[in-house]
Amino acid sequence: MRLGKWMTTMLLLVTAACSSVEREPVRTWSNPVSLADEWEEYGLGDPFIFSFNGYYYLYVSTRDTDAGVKVWSSPDLVDWTYRGLCTEDLVTMAAYAPEVRYWNGKFYMYTSPAGNGHYVLESDSPVGPFRVATDNFGRTIDASTFVDDDGTWYFYYAGTGGIDAAAMDSPLSVTAPGSPTGAYMDGWTEGPTVFKRNGLYYMTYTGNHVFSNGYRIDAAVSESPLGPFELFGGNPVLIRTEGKTVGLGHNSLVTGPDLDSMYMIYHNLEGPGIVGPLRHMNLDRLFWNGDDFAVAGPTDTPQPAPAMPAFADRFERDRLGKSWTESGKGDWTVDPDKGAGVRAADASGIAILRTKSKTEPGYTAEFHVRAESEAKAEARVGAVFSYRDEQNYGTVWLNPAAGRLEVTELSGGKEQALGEADLPADFDYSQWHKIRIEHASGNAVSEGNTQLRIYIDEMQKFTGSTSTEGGSIGYAASGLDARFGYIVYSNDVNGSSDWHAYQPLPGHVQTVHFEEGAEGKAYKAVKKADGDGASPYRPGTLSMKTNEAGGYVLTGLQEKEWANYLVNVDEAGQYSIHFRIRPLAENATFRIIDENDKEIATFTAAQEEAGEWQTVSAQGVELPAGQQRWRLEITAGTLDLDWFRAERYQPVEAWEDNFDDGNDFGWTRFEGMWSVKEEELRASSVSPAKSLTGEPGWSDYSVEANLRRMEDTGRAGLLIRASEPANGLDQNQNRSDFVRGYYVYADTEGLHLDKINYGTTSLISKPWGTDSPGADGKLHLKVTARGSTIEVYTGDSSEPVLSYTDRSTTPFLQGQIGLQSSDVAVRIDRVKVEPLR
Repeated sequence: MRLGKWMTTMLLLVTAACSSVEREPVRTWSNPVSLADEWEEYGLGDPFIFSFNGYYYLYVSTRDTDAGVKVWSSPDLVDWTYRGLCTEDLVTMAAYAPEVRYWNGKFYMYTSPAGNGHYVLESDSPVGPFRVATDNFGRTIDASTFVDDDGTWYFYYAGTGGIDAAAMDSPLSVTAPGSPTGAYMDGWTEGPTVFKRNGLYYMTYTGNHVFSNGYRIDAAVSESPLGPFELFGGNPVLIRTEGKTVGLGHNSLVTGPDLDSMYMIYHNLEGPGIVGPLRHMNLDRLFWNGDDFAVAGPTDTPQPAPAMPAFADRFERDRLGKSWTESGKGDWTVDPDKGAGVRAADASGIAILRTKSKTEPGYTAEFHVRAESEAKAEARVGAVFSYRDEQNYGTVWLNPAAGRLEVTELSGGKEQALGEADLPADFDYSQWHKIRIEHASGNAVSEGNTQLRIYIDEMQKFTGSTSTEGGSIGYAASGLDARFGYIVYSNDVNGSSDWHAYQPLPGHVQTVHFEEGAEGKAYKAVKKADGDGASPYRPGTLSMKTNEAGGYVLTGLQEKEWANYLVNVDEAGQYSIHFRIRPLAENATFRIIDENDKEIATFTAAQEEAGEWQTVSAQGVELPAGQQRWRLEITAGTLDLDWFRAERYQPVEAWEDNFDDGNDFGWTRFEGMWSVKEEELRASSVSPAKSLTGEPGWSDYSVEANLRRMEDTGRAGLLIRASEPANGLDQNQNRSDFVRGYYVYADTEGLHLDKINYGTTSLISKPWGTDSPGADGKLHLKVTARGSTIEVYTGDSSEPVLSYTDRSTTPFLQGQIGLQSSDVAVRIDRVKVEPLR
């Protein structure tokens, strides 16, 4: 059954400034998502999704007036079927943020009824019934668990100073005292999720208040599951305070059906329901760049549905079918309720069931296995990978008698042990276990060998090399009866699916995410990447090097080199396109063209003395809607490229507000006590105050105003390039920094420029000198914003008092203007905006 706002859409060709990619009809989804049988007037809050044996399961918070937890299932993250209440125990009255983890035959649910401590419930099925298995063991709210590679469990929850963590004794017990992880949002912080990738621990978390439009998601990374976690420089990783979806938060993360893509599941606030906040589910993709990631969202227009794998089988029938080949000693059967099965009593031989289809050299595969008979010595059950013929293939074995994982390779008929690893002492081989194989292509490692990673139930148990390439996958058993479930492979590995996914615009695209494909079709390199340019991220393509965020940038690009980018523009209109670049020659020029070789925009930049990064922009670019292929060509010079960003463009028109009409119509007040008296806009000193006007698509402009601080205390000034504003004083959050932008302000010490991003960073200051305001506190302030450079003037000065170029990876390049003050009464007059030519 197809539910909610899911749809199938034909993406049409357009023939405006650039042409869309010609494609077959593709399936799409749009945020936010509503489902049948969701909690009425409460929706889908705190959505948690996990996968088991070929299906996804969704759990959400329970309406405050009800007991029970609702669950839905899906084969593909698109079609959801309501499966009912997976528990109706009274302890689940107002069950907040239920999360489920499978371990050794049991499903464990962690939830906090009405936010009052935690219970664990357990079940033999992901759809229940779940039974209460513990007393209330406290730990505030929003529990999440993580199991490390050694089988150690960890418990994360909302502490008073951010996210706390503690090692667990078992899935049902946590007695160790919690300790701060360093993940903190300078206010109430909740909703943690932890996962591990390439040896690093990542945490996403949310705050500060679920009823705030400024509810948002941050991320942090650590080398230890207990921290300290270092905050992402690009936080918040997901926020929107105005528009179709606001108040975004409390996320979970899940791998897509293709085994390689990753999605963030979160909710949006739609307002107060009858018995709590009304929320709905959203889904947006993560894009990885080395150890760094970015969320391609929030989106609210049709996006391509999660990609499906190259091959998958759930064995939900009564015969094997034509996709399979049997070999060796074994009797294979299929049961639609139990999966595939084999009787392989003879330990001297191996029973193999393999796919007729074959993987490419780089692929990811998953298998679900369990033993059905008592294991004797030498008995094994597992998965076959890279099967070329009976003399050449690899095997991942679970060896019950030895209590370990074994990885072997048969090459030319000779068996070689690649490695082994102990499994947890309580590992129950008669229960379902997931084997995951990541088989990277040979050009990523030396000597032509292939990097191989093996995971058991999400625990990484083997990393090494293999001489195997692509081939069939399948199941194997020796000396015991076994049962086999969902089997799947995708010809993507280690994030390679990011290179052929369409990235949404408006949005942010890292330039290393050019289209996957052969040279001359997807990209063109004048000089092959080698030496310092031989990045392990995409070896053998364009030159790359590491950046400050743990990812990569394109480096040393020269004339006649190019790369294609796949983008999905949500609606036709005018856009600003910004690039972060570093010219390595006196002048560098590049352009974007469409598939008909029609120019979309061209960019030129001069090298700066210190070889610094800079931003260049094209304004008012007409773009059609839909999926498009852009080609970025270097036409002169040499340069490094980090990212490009497209945002909706709105022209700046000369505008002035003298408040002589007795009101501040057109301004939006977010905090403070404002009034208009005697042709002045006034903010009280009683509380911090913030008010914005203008358009979010404004880019280069000047703004000036007369400000008068009524006491010799506090600070007052102008917001520049302001976006994502929210009321930071709402719901007792007690914050005055709920906005993104630059803040130019005066206080008793001097003039200052800060960067505000739901947190404040001081950029540059100048003590008062001859420019000091007079005894009456009056100050004429003018600020210009051109590209990534902010200049501040006072009085009638023709030279800037402050000048700052934001060379960070996250400059603010568009946004409104605003007024902000704290701890002082301020009067404002003659606010004037003009475009910069």
